[in-house]
Amino acid sequence: MTSAQLASALEVALAATSRALQALVALAEALETPAAVPAARDEAEEVAAEAEEALKGLDAALAAALTATAVATPGLEARGMYRALEALSNAGVQELQREQKRNRRQRKLLGVLRNVALGLLLLCTPLLAFDAVREALGVTQESHLVPCLATVLLLCQVAMWAADRSGHHLATAVEQQRHRATRYRQLGHAADDVTEATRAASAAQGTLEEVANHLRLLVEAVEQDLTEAQGFPASTRALGTAVVALGTTIQDEEGTRRLARALQALPEEV
Repeated sequence: MTSAQLASALEVALAATSRALQALVALAEALETPAAVPAARDEAEEVAAEAEEALKGLDAALAAALTATAVATPGLEARGMYRALEALSNAGVQELQREQKRNRRQRKLLGVLRNVALGLLLLCTPLLAFDAVREALGVTQESHLVPCLATVLLLCQVAMWAADRSGHHLATAVEQQRHRATRYRQLGHAADDVTEATRAASAAQGTLEEVANHLRLLVEAVEQDLTEAQGFPASTRALGTAVVALGTTIQDEEGTRRLARALQALPEEV
């Protein structure tokens, strides 16, 4: 991997970071106008996918550049140790992300079951009050159908609350693992006699990863809120986390101010 290839990957990553931040700001500001949210959500999801591809390209370019440097200048044992720790942290992130996908599938399935139970409950409760309907269905006045539907509805709702809480814990764990991997990567780079281009690529890598991660989390939170149609509580939490984290990570002061204003314009989470 030549320095020209690393420079090209760095340029793509910087452009992807800028687009991801713009999409994050646009989606945050769209939360003030619910009608504009779906379009902003779709655009942000597309930009997040592009950012992830740019990050993969930069990861590959940077890894190749570091390998070339290590071959040219055999160095400290600490370099290998930090890389091993970073690999373990990245493996942990991937496992947690798989668990997040399973959690999202479970929440969607529980939501469908809850809605079906609620619909049947609302339909059956008034109908079963009529003798003719009960005779046609072959059930008695003491039928347990309505209590059973109410029980299913309650169980689904409780399970959804538990899955939602688990999803928040998983998101926190992923964020912590990402920070560990970034820290180990930085320590490993410090042990290397790397070039200025490699250091710049490493910094851009961390920034792009951070912005893309918060963009993806906000997109998922918006999707959850649109599904539940109870306002934007999950989006508010995700946006608050992004404002705090990115305020100390990115250098775009205007972007961070717009994110903060968008957060202040949303109703406080109950």
